[in-house]
Amino acid sequence: MTKKFIFLTGGAKRIGKTTCKHFHDEGFNIIFHYNSSETEAKAIMNELNAIRKDSCFILQADFNDKDSVTKLTNGVSKITDSLDILINNASSFYPTPLEEASLDEWNDLIATNASTPLFLTQALLSFLKKGKGCVINISDTLAPSGIKNFSLYSGAKSALEGITKSLAKELAPEIRVNAISPGAILWPEDEDLSEDQQKERLKKVPLGRIGDPKDISSVALFLSGAKYITGQVIKVDGGRSII
Repeated sequence: MTKKFIFLTGGAKRIGKTTCKHFHDEGFNIIFHYNSSETEAKAIMNELNAIRKDSCFILQADFNDKDSVTKLTNGVSKITDSLDILINNASSFYPTPLEEASLDEWNDLIATNASTPLFLTQALLSFLKKGKGCVINISDTLAPSGIKNFSLYSGAKSALEGITKSLAKELAPEIRVNAISPGAILWPEDEDLSEDQQKERLKKVPLGRIGDPKDISSVALFLSGAKYITGQVIKVDGGRSII
């Protein structure tokens, strides 16, 4: 059987972790990137390789390093020369009120959320062409309409959606490029929300509940096989964006 390879950035935690395991369950070989979560990344690799030998590989890179894309491309090339799917999932996320926002913060947020997805796609183009692969970018359902105190992050994610649509035109018909735009899937790690605070936030979600990481990985799996869909940003947000 021909091996199918997926490469995903930010695969050690949260949505990335679930996506790695979901695609592995579907028979894909997994290559995923991590930055600082080495312990978590190794645990996932060991778990998946125990299920199927030599089916999961990990690569480390810091996207604030200008050589990170080259480092990852070289790492992938030692494993395979063909990719079925590239998922640009890694993201920096934190508030940047305008009066305190800095150029360093902008450079960090634009690097992880827009620049790296763009130039990683460029660097892995030959891998995707050989595998007749597709690109899936992970955006944010609220970013294009703006998020108070998150202007830099919102700008970076909005750039990612523009990149998605532009590359869909540029790389067609060989490579499809789409984005998934999650809403409230997991509560932020850096916020200790009370039950009342959680309920208050969910009032803005028509389905009235938080999502599950598998809601995102399931759409990614669908898009990987949806041969007549490109240039789309699919919102998975419980209806949050329609309010």
